[in-house]
Amino acid sequence: MAGALVVSAAAPAQATPYCDKGFEVVGAIEYTYIHDLGGPGGVLGCPTSHELENPDRVGRRSEFERGTIYWSPATGAFPVWGAIGEWWAKQGWERGPAGYPTSFEYAVGNEIRQNFQCATVHFQPRPGGSHVTWGENKCV
Repeated sequence: MAGALVVSAAAPAQATPYCDKGFEVVGAIEYTYIHDLGGPGGVLGCPTSHELENPDRVGRRSEFERGTIYWSPATGAFPVWGAIGEWWAKQGWERGPAGYPTSFEYAVGNEIRQNFQCATVHFQPRPGGSHVTWGENKCV
């Protein structure tokens, strides 16, 4: 007698609405939002969308008042916002040469950096309130 294979569906993710706006945040994106970024009182503020499928049809994202958390099965969930987010958008988001984010922003000297699958993006403030943002390709 052949062995039986039993497959059961995982329980659906519990969706949590935040800020009384009706937008729910779920899964790994919610974990990053609450545990790493402080939830509604944190850097991103309140959600402005439900979870959305990305144009590459691989990843997902949830949009917030001051940024977006992107998730893919290969990278996990990381936020993108500000000048680094603007640079990434100009490159084509996750479908561009940088790919998905793979880290949170971090400081190195007088720079803020964020890693992506194929790039490290640098943000450096300049005198007078200006800044410069550029990417360094990591994939050849």
